[in-house]
Amino acid sequence: MLRKAFTLIELLTVIAILGLLAAILFPVFSQAKLSAQKTTDLSNTRQIGLAAILYESDSDDNFPTYVASFCPEALVINPLDHEDRPGNPSGGRHPMWQFEIYHYLKNWADYFAPGDTVPKNSAARYHNLSYGYNYGYLSKLELSPDPSGCGIVGWFSSKATSVVNNPAATIAFVDGGGAAVFGESPSIFGNLANPPDASNSTEEFYGLPEAGWGLICENYFSGSPYGVTDGFAPRYFTGGNLSFVDGHANYFNVSHVAVGTNFSSNQSCEYTKVIDNSKYLWDPRGNSAPAE
Repeated sequence: MLRKAFTLIELLTVIAILGLLAAILFPVFSQAKLSAQKTTDLSNTRQIGLAAILYESDSDDNFPTYVASFCPEALVINPLDHEDRPGNPSGGRHPMWQFEIYHYLKNWADYFAPGDTVPKNSAARYHNLSYGYNYGYLSKLELSPDPSGCGIVGWFSSKATSVVNNPAATIAFVDGGGAAVFGESPSIFGNLANPPDASNSTEEFYGLPEAGWGLICENYFSGSPYGVTDGFAPRYFTGGNLSFVDGHANYFNVSHVAVGTNFSSNQSCEYTKVIDNSKYLWDPRGNSAPAE
């Protein structure tokens, strides 16, 4: 007995049902993938924070500086390419925080979040990371000639860990947009994140006055998804991962990372300031921080 073929209506019905199932399941699969990436990213963030603690214990309890020196004499061999060393054309790298703690982290791949495109050339891979340092509050940008005598104005001095009033509530590293924004173009801004109050802080930050969180003042991350948050990358749903000075790591949404400020994505960064120092997560001085 011959089997009756499907009618056109039956085929269209089956196709419609399959399409509906796909529409329901694909977002679920996408969310599951993003959740898995978020977990791996949290592990990376924690490992970076713990590596920094080990560095501090061997460095007289001083935080890593954003960059130890900009002087040509201070250039170091790129650990990703030993041919990329001082003396070669455009060779040698500035000794930045990622170089300082790498001895303790061991794996350069931990500087990149799952889902981020890792730069192919070694110079860009050295600079443009998936994580940003709270550089302006945990080290200090000095607007004076480098004390080594090379004549370069602008250098970073270290800060002691004792300046932190509450290590469990002070941000050290955050999900950052360096790898995504700068790609294959090496940038000294590829491993930082400015805090929300950068424009109004008593500390110094790169890119003033167009620095900090808010509309218009997007600085080095202008035109990217991370411009309004000046380098902080809320790449997972509505937030991102961060590690704290005491070494623990957690996921926070954007509003939580900016807690204690009047941040709004609809106002310019020049108006973003701290309104409650006891809640603010970026300034290590906490309650003792001056009014901004």
